[in-house]
Amino acid sequence: MVTNPKTPPTPPSGATDALQRSLGLYAVLAISVGAMIGSGIFVLPGLGFKIAGPGIILAFFLAGLVVIPAALSQSEMATAMPEAGGTYLYIDRAMGPLMGTIAGFGVWLSLVFKASFALVGLSAYLEFFFEHDERLVAAALAVVLIIINLIGVKETAGFQAVLVTVVLLLLAGFVLLGAPDTEPARYEPFLPSGIKGLLSATGLVFVSYIGVTQVASVAEEVKRPGRNLPLSILTSVAIAMVLYPAVVAVMVGVTPANELASTETPLLTAAQQFLGSAGIYVVAGVAVLALVSMANAGIISSSRYPLAMARNSLAPGFLARVGTRSHAPFASILVTGSVMILLVLTLPLLELAKLASAFQLLIFAFVNLALIAFREADLDWYQPKFHSPWYPVPQVFGIIASLLLLTQMGIVPTAGAALFIGAGILWYRAFGRSRAVKESAARDALRARADDRLAELTAAEVASGGRKHIAILIRRPTRPARQHTLFRLALRLSVSPGGKIHVINFDTSTANLIPTEEDQAEADRLGIDVTVAQYTDEDRRGEVHRYVENEGVDLFIADLPQDLRATREVTRDLQWLREHLICDSVFLRNRVVESIDTISVLGTGGPYDPVKIGLADHIARYEDATIRFVHLIAPDAPSAQVAAIREYHERLGAALTVPWDDLIRPTEDLVSTLTELSRGANLVILGAPTHRFHVVTDLADRISEAVDCPALLVHTPFLEKPNAVVRAVQWFIS
Repeated sequence: MVTNPKTPPTPPSGATDALQRSLGLYAVLAISVGAMIGSGIFVLPGLGFKIAGPGIILAFFLAGLVVIPAALSQSEMATAMPEAGGTYLYIDRAMGPLMGTIAGFGVWLSLVFKASFALVGLSAYLEFFFEHDERLVAAALAVVLIIINLIGVKETAGFQAVLVTVVLLLLAGFVLLGAPDTEPARYEPFLPSGIKGLLSATGLVFVSYIGVTQVASVAEEVKRPGRNLPLSILTSVAIAMVLYPAVVAVMVGVTPANELASTETPLLTAAQQFLGSAGIYVVAGVAVLALVSMANAGIISSSRYPLAMARNSLAPGFLARVGTRSHAPFASILVTGSVMILLVLTLPLLELAKLASAFQLLIFAFVNLALIAFREADLDWYQPKFHSPWYPVPQVFGIIASLLLLTQMGIVPTAGAALFIGAGILWYRAFGRSRAVKESAARDALRARADDRLAELTAAEVASGGRKHIAILIRRPTRPARQHTLFRLALRLSVSPGGKIHVINFDTSTANLIPTEEDQAEADRLGIDVTVAQYTDEDRRGEVHRYVENEGVDLFIADLPQDLRATREVTRDLQWLREHLICDSVFLRNRVVESIDTISVLGTGGPYDPVKIGLADHIARYEDATIRFVHLIAPDAPSAQVAAIREYHERLGAALTVPWDDLIRPTEDLVSTLTELSRGANLVILGAPTHRFHVVTDLADRISEAVDCPALLVHTPFLEKPNAVVRAVQWFIS
């Protein structure tokens, strides 16, 4: 059943005030570039050089290649959903609230880690100007930036644009002035630690590119988002992939290896090799500005994630509050800033960088998966103004590359990412599950594929025209009227002509009475052969099982006692047969089946078993009856789900050979509602259980007992089930 809502899911009404679209192209580009041009290039080259040697130049370029697929995916999704929340919003709508929760917290934490990393690096560069306690100064700077962000995003973005412009110009000057002083010998050997060292360094410096998709989190505040968002995201990647390797190449070429590997201020160390004292001050000032820019962009972007999650009831509601004058999410900014202050006061510099990279690698894999989910779901409302080229090659590459780099990050970052996934699952199960809207593009895509397959199987079942070999079990204490009903049911379900009905009779008192002369005449008229096998009561299970296998029976029919508890021996026999027979089984419950004009096929959430639909069509064709699909859903089910179920019914109806209609009803009381909707039907068909303890489940038993007409419980041992991977995906997007 393909969910195709005309509009995307919306946050609860009254949940928050709207944000204003006040950011132009350059302001958006400044946020994106500013979120990247900072700690990655001013702090990490030295740490990365220690791991990969001169190969750190290539590591910065490779990290950019891994980012490109996520940048393309994010650009497309941002133009389809230009709302606050960015990555979280897309993953939530693509793969459901559980994955959205993990992604929302993961992106938020990675951005907070990166901003904290920038502040600690900034404090290290300030040591060039004056001595101080690096951690305390970093915390004080965090407080200043929090205050700036509380004033308003327009003012913050203007400040950001100035910072980024100055930083880009001065970094370009660093490359131009330093290139002539590089020494080729410093680039040898280029990969002293081999490919493993290169990949490890690539994972470390990946944090440098985190900002490329950050800007999507402020999409709700961007003017002309269809143009400005993809342009700013992709331009940012291009700038970083050119600037990063160029700057690092100069650092490596002018700085002695032992000095570069031991410094936390590599740009300053490199500048001392070829610039005068005035130039060194300029470089230190550029580093300070860039790191301020990155930390500021981190607060701008990361604070929008708790806002978006609160809108979707996956985080406390107070985080959705927006200032009436500043139009800034002040509650989310304060919470985000408080966490940043805690991090800069406690965690080591290298661990901050690694944890930020690990979280973001995982999120970038999710981003690419999200785009695949949207494309495959074919949603009416998903109408991006930008489309990722060469789909799905970049997305598949991005997923594989991100997960590969994650494995090279070391135990602590990888374990931290895994631990956070677990924490996100627990948070969702405890807080968000009862509040969240559970529809998603991935769920729609899985439904579409499952429903396609079920529709194909249903059409094949209907086209078969009936069953070729049907076995009827006659046993004590089945009354003659019920025995007659079982035979008439077999006639309705047999292929005509050419079918065969096998009567397996353990009731000696009715020997030679089944079929009756009238029933035998009807079988002869339809061209259906009838055989009777008479048995004693010894080894009933084994005799039936052997007969069914030897004769190639494809449908087994038996009468289900009215009072299951009073006939435990019979019930156990039927249970054993249902579990061991290699054919479909039908159990008749309640009254005898007489004339039929309406058959109700009952469903309680999932798609129908094709066997149920096929049997219903065979009976309806014989009786010239109508089939009614009765489907119950949760009271809070979205309208899109109702539309999807109806579309699924239409596809099933197209395969039928008889008229049909449907009833879809939201309810919490399955039994009473199904009983009510079954009134007027002459026969109801529902699924028998698959577990081992009873012939019917409590629910199936209560339904079949409550309806005021005969009930057929259908069981098939061959019903296709999703494989383990699909089941795992279904669990994650639930």
